[in-house]
Amino acid sequence: MEAGCPNISTCKLMIVSDFLEDEQKSNFYTEHYCRAVNSRWEVCNRYVVKEALNFCPDFVLPDSNLTPDEVIEKFDNLL
Repeated sequence: MEAGCPNISTCKLMIVSDFLEDEQKSNFYTEHYCRAVNSRWEVCNRYVVKEALNFCPDFVLPDSNLTPDEVIEKFDNLL
């Protein structure tokens, strides 16, 4: 089993090559959150939000500080 986040095979940050326009930032996220062997992915806000809501909107980044409730509010306002 590959080390890292259990959502690694479905997270858009990992599977959509142009999810972030900033390749350097994308590489930072994937190495420091997604593939981290020290369970750093447990503090990734994309992981936290998906665990709480069973989905994660694209605007949530690993280091964002939005709570799941704030994510829902923001998501609802986008609809």
